[in-house]
Amino acid sequence: MRRLVWLTVLAIALAVPAVGYAVVGSSSDDGTLSVKNGAGRVYTSFTGSAAGRIGKGTIWVTDPNPNDGQGPAFSGCDGGVTDKSVLTSVCHSNGSGVVRFRAIGGRYQIKLIGSGIFLSAVGHGYATLNGAGDVTGDPDGTYSLNDGPYKSLPDNNTSLPLAAPSGS
Repeated sequence: MRRLVWLTVLAIALAVPAVGYAVVGSSSDDGTLSVKNGAGRVYTSFTGSAAGRIGKGTIWVTDPNPNDGQGPAFSGCDGGVTDKSVLTSVCHSNGSGVVRFRAIGGRYQIKLIGSGIFLSAVGHGYATLNGAGDVTGDPDGTYSLNDGPYKSLPDNNTSLPLAAPSGS
């Protein structure tokens, strides 16, 4: 009986990533972006999926085609979610709790301004990063592109391609 339970658990564990891959899809030109404990501005315009959180600040998500993915979802917004237009939703955090968001399987524009920014994105498009600078003595967070080494967020607007690295 134990063997049957373990085989069932193993089959489920192997099936979940395959189902997720089939639902979201993948492309050979997809890249990845990870931001850890960022302070400043992070903007992405891409086709793919993203999830993240912010400690204090504002999250804007624009979904130009509501029919191409699951659309944005938020949790923990202090004042609720404000719809700026049919396509753009805004969530504010005054720092009383962590605000989480996700945008899965479509074309999105995501802008995060504040501190305690964590973002994981996969897809193709571009990102613009602008850290708050390390002038206060506090680091402004780090980012990694395509599983590369983590670097400090740039202190000026820096655009980066969100695409697979050359030669992959």
